[in-house]
Amino acid sequence: MIAITSGGPRTTARWQAAVLRAISELMQSSDTAREENQDLRIPFAKALHNLYAGQKSDAELTEMVLLMLEVETAPFIGKEPQPGAVSGDNDL
Repeated sequence: MIAITSGGPRTTARWQAAVLRAISELMQSSDTAREENQDLRIPFAKALHNLYAGQKSDAELTEMVLLMLEVETAPFIGKEPQPGAVSGDNDL
């Protein structure tokens, strides 16, 4: 889900497709389509749950959501994810 590039960690096409599927599913519901519910953590959590259902604990999924959020938003806020943030055995 994360590729280490010369520009730093970036998400893969597989991750981006999973998030787009999750957003598409969420937008089908009028409750989740409202502006106040448009938080990146929601489709990220849904995408990770769809990919890792039954394989990861809630705590692991939560940690993965936060990691993916950091990787995805780092270019927009002008910083790279912290060194070592994407290391370890997280199956991403």
